Amino acid sequence: MIGNVVGNYRIERELGEGGMSHVYVGRTMSRTDILPADYEVVLKVMSEELAGEVTARKRFVKEAHILEKLRHRYITRFYEFINNADHAVLVMELVEGTPIDVLLTERGALPIADAITTAQCLLEALVYAHGKGIVHRDIKPANLIREGARAGVVKVTDFGIAKIKEGGTGSGQTVLTKSGFLLGTPHYMSPEQIREPKDAGAKSDVYSAGVVLYEMLTGTLPFNSRSLPKLIDAIYRGEKQPPRAFRPEIDADLEAIVLRAMHPRMEQRYESARQFFEALEEYNLRPGYTPTMRPIPAAVPPPGAPPQWQLVHVKAEANEKHSLSGDSIMVGRDRTCSVVLAHPAVSRRHARITMAGSALTLEDLKSANGTYVNNTRIDKAVLKPGDVVRFGADPACSYVLRDH
Repeated sequence: MIGNVVGNYRIERELGEGGMSHVYVGRTMSRTDILPADYEVVLKVMSEELAGEVTARKRFVKEAHILEKLRHRYITRFYEFINNADHAVLVMELVEGTPIDVLLTERGALPIADAITTAQCLLEALVYAHGKGIVHRDIKPANLIREGARAGVVKVTDFGIAKIKEGGTGSGQTVLTKSGFLLGTPHYMSPEQIREPKDAGAKSDVYSAGVVLYEMLTGTLPFNSRSLPKLIDAIYRGEKQPPRAFRPEIDADLEAIVLRAMHPRMEQRYESARQFFEALEEYNLRPGYTPTMRPIPAAVPPPGAPPQWQLVHVKAEANEKHSLSGDSIMVGRDRTCSVVLAHPAVSRRHARITMAGSALTLEDLKSANGTYVNNTRIDKAVLKPGDVVRFGADPACSYVLRDH
């Protein structure tokens, strides 16, 4: 296939091979409405021996329909589907980076903060996909690609065996599996997915994400028998070593989060990917763990000094205040920000506040859910005392600007 032309793409090199397809890097031959000329993409090409099989092509069509619904910063982007008598090809974003399974093989366990951030990127993508009614069903390190050298920042790939429910709710669903057929990677599969793959729901993805976090923290799988029956039996029973048995510096709170996520009984797990994400976020924001979240003691300003500003949560009972100091204050979920806000609606680097003397300017940094001043979405705005600033669409992220 190297050198062949498919649609507007010339195939340049092979990336890998799966059970149903070959994956190549291609390049656009001319500019289109969606892509510039001479632009690298990934081409997932159905194997020639399967091209005539109705079920195999249905899988490709189903994957294309799923990918069309997904536009998220932590999910590889889908561009188009070429479906004709000669070819079935998914055209997707090329992510320059390293799969997490390769990192684990090369380095062993990841730094704890890195593992948590990676898990949060994955969970943020799952929150979005589950909101669209899409269950991935094959979450594993090989399907997470770290972009470049940015520790913790990953993209989720391969929705090839994902399940979609029409409209995101109800009983209508596209499931191209037969009862009793093991679909997925057993080491990362929940007990209910092993028992009946077509019934795997969002909590199965939560379970798999817990296994991935366990492996990133410890460098080993929780269940690793070479015998498939013994492996499945251990998964059913939940028999595994706790993470701290392999890495003592993991504290009890983080271990409890991991073990709850991968509890063998669905009702004992987190209710959703969002709840799992928020548990990790609360862990990150414990006193002493992220000093940026601790209130900064306010010094008494000398006469004539410029005002000292705070963002104060609109609900007094929240008892949440963030002092603003410096010429440039970054606001977001990332722990490197000056003001760290623990909420999924807040982007990792959501907005910037700049101070010049007594003047404050708020700038949205192309956040996913927007920045608002007094209920008006802004790109850039000058702030004054008493303004209500909201980061994202959720009123829970609303703060009043105070001069103290």
